[in-house]
Amino acid sequence: MVNASLNWASICGVTIAIWSLLAFPASIAQIIFLLQRRADYSTRLIISTAWRIIIFAARSFGGLLVGGILFFQGWRLDPILQFGVFLLAAGVIAESANSIIGDWTDWKKREALNHMKSIKQVKIEH
Repeated sequence: MVNASLNWASICGVTIAIWSLLAFPASIAQIIFLLQRRADYSTRLIISTAWRIIIFAARSFGGLLVGGILFFQGWRLDPILQFGVFLLAAGVIAESANSIIGDWTDWKKREALNHMKSIKQVKIEH
């Protein structure tokens, strides 16, 4: 039986699902930049890449799964538990927002640095 109603848990489920969709491209870009940045295959790089892939899976697929469960099954929770879910969802978004914003600013810095390098190369060639 599928039953969904609009309550705190359902709203949190939709919010977490949307947040995970917003975090998806940031996680992909972070993995790509991490792999492109270094030419060596040291143990540190491999561990860092594996950790980023785990974070990518948790942000993307875990967030969608949790959001779907809360949306479709949140009506079963009593009001106190719904408030607890609301606080938990707000905490997850607040904790991950710092990381996602940091990833985005790092991406912009790298983009600007690559643009400056390409301008210098054009000047050197002429």
